[in-house]
Amino acid sequence: MNKDKSGEKRSINRRDCLKISAYSICLMILALSGNPSTGFAKELYPSERITLIVPHAVGGGHDIYARGLIPYLTRSLKEVTQNTKSVNIVIKNEPAAGGRKGLSQLFNARPDGYTIGLIESGVITDNVVAKLEDDYATYTFLALATSNTKMIVTSKKRGFNSWDDLIAAMKKEPVKLAVGSYGRTNHVSCIIINEKMGTKFKLIPTTGTAESMNAVMRGDIPCAFVSSTAVKSLINAGEIKPLLVLDETTEYPGSITSHQLGFSELNYEVGTHNFIIAPPGLAGDRKEMLVRAIKKATTNSEFVVWAKKMEIPLRNVYDTDAQKMFQSFVKFYEGIAPILKKQLS
Repeated sequence: MNKDKSGEKRSINRRDCLKISAYSICLMILALSGNPSTGFAKELYPSERITLIVPHAVGGGHDIYARGLIPYLTRSLKEVTQNTKSVNIVIKNEPAAGGRKGLSQLFNARPDGYTIGLIESGVITDNVVAKLEDDYATYTFLALATSNTKMIVTSKKRGFNSWDDLIAAMKKEPVKLAVGSYGRTNHVSCIIINEKMGTKFKLIPTTGTAESMNAVMRGDIPCAFVSSTAVKSLINAGEIKPLLVLDETTEYPGSITSHQLGFSELNYEVGTHNFIIAPPGLAGDRKEMLVRAIKKATTNSEFVVWAKKMEIPLRNVYDTDAQKMFQSFVKFYEGIAPILKKQLS
């Protein structure tokens, strides 16, 4: 009961109730819209499973890194968000179409913090050559995770004895080189090597590192271009040996470095640089929480020891600094666009 201006009591009618209800709803909408990301994220995020898309097959270097990171990222995200509920992060491998399927799923996912993934610098060629609708540079970059050294390897039993032997054979005819998926990082890297070093490799695309290594060990293809971390076990087992290491130094007797050959710039240009990303448009507290959690996980002493044991070279560059790094690769690939278009179109 309320009093009117005359002091007499009156009942709250139906119209008054509707006004009060509408007013309350408006206040709630304004409260939520005023800062939707902050309030929701602090109270509820993550309230459901987070999917980490790996656009590569199970068992490869990218997959190994992701599976090694998951336990630490799960723990750090729980700490950063102060979430009392369980945090569940699952890996979804999507290697189809050279990883394009997985990257497309990630690009088109809702920017709500429940879908993250990996991307490597070499896929920029998709935008340079094909001009896809998915502009990879517009992803939300959370971290530059790793930068892998590349090498050209051969079979220890059936291959070349040294880099000089390979060059001598190349003077007679092009030497076949397994390069992984067509148009992906390793393939593109070898196009750059042929262009800058003047080598005459005949590039043979395969489905990935596993098929490349099988072909080399069978003797079908004499050499392969691979990431050092992906073939470390085969080197240790004496199945293959490096001929050329794209680095300043080499730990493998009988191999030579790009630095020794006078092509040190190739170390950066043809290396595999792996980023942790989210869909375009992720911002606010959820991005901040993911960056903090990733930083906490990747600098965890136990994870660092594990990565060293697995010989995974961590980079640990985060947020806008990681985005600037990716943009530098975009600029590089745009600069060699004519070469890429000629070889890949």
